[in-house]
Amino acid sequence: MRLRDEQRLTCSPDVLSRVLDGEAVLLDLESGEYFGLNDVGTRFWELVSAGKTFGETRDLLLHEFEVARETLENDLEQLVAALLRRKLVTVADG
Repeated sequence: MRLRDEQRLTCSPDVLSRVLDGEAVLLDLESGEYFGLNDVGTRFWELVSAGKTFGETRDLLLHEFEVARETLENDLEQLVAALLRRKLVTVADG
C-alpha cells in the first residue's frame, strides 16, 4: 500500500515493542506472535510511534540511511503492507 505524504500510521494498542541491539521486536498481544524489524524498519517504527507523517518519515529515512529514494519507497510499501496485514498498525483518519 502506498501512503500519501500527509497520512499517518497508528501503532496498534495490542502491540508491545522493544529495541534490542538496534533492531525492534514487536509482540502482538492478540496473536502472541513476535515480529522482528531490521535497522531501517526499526527506525520507521520509531518515527511512526512518534506520530510522524509518512512523508516526514520517508524524508528522514532518506537523510539517515544511504539508500535510493525508489528503493526506500518500494521497501516501505512492502513493510506498510505487512504491518497492516498483521494488524500491527492502522492508517489514521485524516
